[in-house]
Amino acid sequence: MGDRNISIGGNATGNAFATGDHSTATVDYKKAVLPPAATVDINAEIKALQQLLLNLNTDKRERIETALKEAAEDAAKPNPDKDEVGKSLERALDYASKAADFAEKSGKIANTVQNVVGWLGSNWAKLLPLVHLVI
Repeated sequence: MGDRNISIGGNATGNAFATGDHSTATVDYKKAVLPPAATVDINAEIKALQQLLLNLNTDKRERIETALKEAAEDAAKPNPDKDEVGKSLERALDYASKAADFAEKSGKIANTVQNVVGWLGSNWAKLLPLVHLVI
C-alpha cells in the first residue's frame, strides 16, 4: 500500500478525486456561462429566488426570507454594495440547500443563481456549486 493522501494547493471545484484500489468518483456539475453584469436585473433575479426558495420544504423558511429581504433592500440602493448583496444571498442559499427538496429543484434555481453571480462578479462563483454549476 502506498500513500493515498491527496493534497490540493488551490481550488479544485468541479473535480473528483479518489484513492484506493478500484475507487471511482463522479462529478455532477455543469459549466456556467456568466452573463455580463449590465444585462442582469438583480431585483428581478432576487424576486425569482424568493419564488423558488420560499417554496422549498424547509423549517428555515423565515431565515431564507430574512436573508432575501436584506439582499433585495441592499440591491435596491442607488449604489448597491455587491458584497453585501452577495453575503445575504449566500446565507439564503445556504439555508435553502439544506431543504429536503433542494436537490430536486436545484436545476430550476441554477439559472437564477448563474445570473446573480454574473451581476455580483466572479468572486461570488462560490455560490455556483450549491446548484451544481462551475465556471
